[in-house]
Formats: sequence, structure tokens, C-alpha cells
Amino acid sequence: MVVYEDESLFPAPRDAVWKLLEAHLDDQTILGIHPQIVAQRTVSREGPTIVVDRTIDVRGKRLNSRWKLTYKAPDTARWEIQTSEGPWAPGSYLETTYLEAPGGTLIRARGELKVSVLPFFIPQKGVIRGAFETIHREDLAATRK
Repeated sequence: MVVYEDESLFPAPRDAVWKLLEAHLDDQTILGIHPQIVAQRTVSREGPTIVVDRTIDVRGKRLNSRWKLTYKAPDTARWEIQTSEGPWAPGSYLETTYLEAPGGTLIRARGELKVSVLPFFIPQKGVIRGAFETIHREDLAATRK
């Protein structure tokens, strides 16, 4: 696993960020936010915890995974991979906090992640950072719609 940490300013108020996060829980809406997610099915909802099955397109290959999402609006969110064919390895997780800040929402993320479909000779850290940069751009585009 690779430790991932990031802090960034998302140029939208915290309530708009949470509206976006909640849209990620809708099995159809998420497909328009993140095009690499080609299917999502909610398995269970219990309090702040939602379990979803996702199919993700990784370079033309459809891989299935189960995600446990815990949202405690407006302050924290966590996702953890429970089972996976890829791209994220089981046990990968990301915890995020959201704070009001001038110009938007300060987002602090920390997790331990592994891309399971990556050849051993390609560095995990750069691929993980690149994946989150893509996710950030897609989220930003979704807030502008």
C-alpha cells in the first residue's frame, strides 16, 4: 500500500461539495460524473454507511469492486474497497475532511492505496496521484453543470 496525502482548495462552498458527494451515491448520476464507472448498484444503506458494487472501465477492461462509503456530512467521508478485481486493491481506503475556507472548501485527504492492475515496474505513487487529479477534474466539471 502507498500512503497518499493531499490538501487542496475546491472552488465551491462546502454545501455544494456535499451535494456532489451525495450525487456519487445515486446509481445513475455517478455514471455522468465519472465516465470510467460504467455501472453502480447500491447493495445496502445503514446509517451513514452505504455499500455499492461498481464496474469500472480500466483501459477497455471492465472490473468489478465493492465499495463501503461512510459519509458524515458536512465534515468527513471515507471510502474503502472491500472486494475488487481492480483497479484499486482490497483494503485500499481514503479518508477526507471538508472545511469552509476563503474561496471554497479545503479538502484534506489521507489514505493507503494500491492499484492492483499496475505492472510491478510502474511506480504506484504517480499513478495514484494522476488518478486523483482526473477524479478532481471530473468532480469540478460536475459542479459546473
